[in-house]
Amino acid sequence: MTPLVLLHASLNLVWLGGYVFPLSKAGPVLHRPRVRRVLGRTTGVVLIGFGLAVGGTAR
Repeated sequence: MTPLVLLHASLNLVWLGGYVFPLSKAGPVLHRPRVRRVLGRTTGVVLIGFGLAVGGTAR
């Protein structure tokens, strides 16, 4: 069981580290007002779409 736990932990470390490095380099771009506005609007549209899809499904 211990080798599986260590494998899982190491894979998570590599996977999440793969996110951290590019996002840390993209930080200045992501903090621009125009980019934040576009990301906020896109996120809002996606969440509203998911809400409509869930609300429109039959039980």
